This record gives sequence, C-alpha cells and structure tokens, in this order.
Amino acid sequence: MKHLPILLFFIILFSCNENKKSTSNTDLPFFHFDKVEYYHPNITQKEFQSIIMNSNKTREDEALLQILTGNVPVSIKDTMFIKNMEILNFEKDVIDPKLHSKISHLFSLREKKHSLAPTCKSDYKDILIFREKNIIVGMAKISFDCKRHQMIGERYNDSKFGQSGEYEELKKILSIYNE
Repeated sequence: MKHLPILLFFIILFSCNENKKSTSNTDLPFFHFDKVEYYHPNITQKEFQSIIMNSNKTREDEALLQILTGNVPVSIKDTMFIKNMEILNFEKDVIDPKLHSKISHLFSLREKKHSLAPTCKSDYKDILIFREKNIIVGMAKISFDCKRHQMIGERYNDSKFGQSGEYEELKKILSIYNE
C-alpha cells in the first residue's frame, strides 16, 4: 500500500512523456493544399536596386515593388496580385506533387528551436500560392536573404515559421526551379 503513491507518480510521469512525444510528431499544417504554384521574378539584385533608386518609376516598376516589398496581397481573395505577377513576367512553376508532404511539413505549426531576428529590409522574391481543388487557400511570400515571410490564409499563427530551419529546407526544395 505504501508503494502505491510512488507507482502512481511514475505512471503519470510516463504517460505525460508519451503524450508530449505524440504531439510533437504531429504536423499542424498552415494550409491544406493539393497544388503549389511557385512564382519568382526574373531580376537580378542589381536590377532590383536600380528600380528602387530610380526616381522616375514606371507603373510596372511600382507594381513590381509593391509585390516584392509591400504588403500585397492583403487577402487570399486578392487574385489580381497573381495576374500582375504574370503581366510582370514572373517565372511560374508548379511544384512537383511528390514534394507536397515536405512543403506541408515545413509550413506547419511547431516549437521553435531558436529565435530569428530579421537581418535586413525584405524583398520577397519567392512567392508560393497554395491551392486546394483549384481554389486559393493560402499565399506565402519568402525572403531567404532576410529570413522573413508574409503569409495569408494560414490556419495557425505563423510567427515561429523559420525558427526551426524552415528557410534553409525550403530554399533547397525551390532551388531546383531556379536553375
């Protein structure tokens, strides 16, 4: 009888540890999707800086800067943003469905491993459009250089995105489309 409290203590302790393990292996994806479109501008860093410094910007320059440095889009209903990327000659690739599980894992709620502070003013040159049954369910603009992102339509708070190596892994995946 006097060993019963000790036995109960260990049972509770081990059950808590098991519960903790099972939740850490379960992804809570920001988006449920069956198609990912990847847009990226065909512009060098030097050309981009030249557009920023130019005081006589064209409408196309303004639209490009709005996409790459601004808060466009503001909602998943902002489909004009996608049409503008096509008009501005962004390259478009459809991500291989074999990579969807990796991308879903990267775009999931998780515990952060380390904190990241933005390293510069962002230029979001990598843009992902997430679709399910051809309907836009989310968008992510990524700045690999500055380790920053903007997401629209995510189901969970994305503030910890990138703090567990997601930028590096995503950059590897997308690099096959930048060659």
